[in-house]
Amino acid sequence: MNALAPAPNVHHVSTTDGTVLLDTDRGRFYGINPTGSAIWKALSDGHSVEQITRDLTARFDAPPDRVHADVTTLVAQLRDRGLLDTTG
Repeated sequence: MNALAPAPNVHHVSTTDGTVLLDTDRGRFYGINPTGSAIWKALSDGHSVEQITRDLTARFDAPPDRVHADVTTLVAQLRDRGLLDTTG
């Protein structure tokens, strides 16, 4: 299975308020909230969508299907904007 990873043209800065992503190819900034930041970090660490879903479900005691939908939505948005690459 192919993994997702930050595109090489994307740099990030994280704070307690979330993460700011800079796409140096397009000169655009994107802001994501703390939960999105946790997803970004997990993707950067090589975690799968399924693993991220399990981790966030346990962390927030939330319904797995809702967490999975939220994670896949964010991943799709990041991919559509060229911020994530498929590896492997």
